[in-house]
Amino acid sequence: MSERVVVALNVLRHDIDILELAAHLAARKQAQLIAFYVEETNLIHLAELPFAMEIDRICATERKIDLPRMMRTLRAGTEKIQKTLYRLNERLHIETSLRTLRGHFVSAVMSEVEQVDIVFLSRRTAPHKSRVAKKAPQYPLWVVFDGSAESERALRMAVDLAVLESSSLCVALPAATELESETLKRQAMECCTGNAAVRFISIHPFDAPNLLRSMRHTGCRLLVVKRPDGDFSKAVAEIVSCPVVLV
Repeated sequence: MSERVVVALNVLRHDIDILELAAHLAARKQAQLIAFYVEETNLIHLAELPFAMEIDRICATERKIDLPRMMRTLRAGTEKIQKTLYRLNERLHIETSLRTLRGHFVSAVMSEVEQVDIVFLSRRTAPHKSRVAKKAPQYPLWVVFDGSAESERALRMAVDLAVLESSSLCVALPAATELESETLKRQAMECCTGNAAVRFISIHPFDAPNLLRSMRHTGCRLLVVKRPDGDFSKAVAEIVSCPVVLV
């Protein structure tokens, strides 16, 4: 089964910078790039309610949420992504495609991906901004490494992405003791053969809030985690404000 690079976006997670990074990774791996645009069911249901209102961030006035306008906004989002994919296809000579899903963002995406897919979940961006937030290359990339084969794959992917981004890399080591942390660090160093500057940070195992506190301390451009972590990976993907890559 060939590897695919999947990027998930929606009306609030419209990070074109991440689509660009995923495209360069796909070109490097000679993989297919697939963009999933998720139409959030909750937003559509909200727009159908007769009493639903929204506040315009520019003029601070209230107006009724209009379902036709909501659907036009969703269609405009897919058109913008389609144009971006076309430009990436022309420039990087990669195979690209766009699919529209409907449902909850993370759940809808994870139900459609395959075992070998590399999945980029875009960061949340504030609506009604004229342009998305600029990436912050001064922030490090983060990856969680627990010594398993799956986390080793995630670590090698994080090293590749750090090189592509010209960023440093923070490796979170979920360890209950200092001895466990040192063992994980030695194992992780064998995988860090790229040109990225690497820093190791110990965290409590399966503690998403602890990981989030450490990431806030240094800043985080991108977080890479293994998909088999199940509930931990989903919890992290839901609460962090940076893009997440599931490997």
